[in-house]
Amino acid sequence: MAQYGIYVFCNDCGDTHPMGIGMELDNGPAEKASIGDIYKGKPVPQDVVKIFNNYIQCPKTGKMFIQKDHDQIFLVRVK
Repeated sequence: MAQYGIYVFCNDCGDTHPMGIGMELDNGPAEKASIGDIYKGKPVPQDVVKIFNNYIQCPKTGKMFIQKDHDQIFLVRVK
């Protein structure tokens, strides 16, 4: 299984921030890819679904947010 870091695009500052969590996936992408692209027309694994309602704090603005757009949530392979 490959290990992935989860990153989200911040609508407030325009940067992409790490969520500080990771996951292991059997069939994840080889390079950075959005959840929307990876699972288009396929069922989303429960481990991935769990991150959809997690709050993220923008390190620049200090605001907490949830990224609802699955095309703005990314998996980045770390191992």
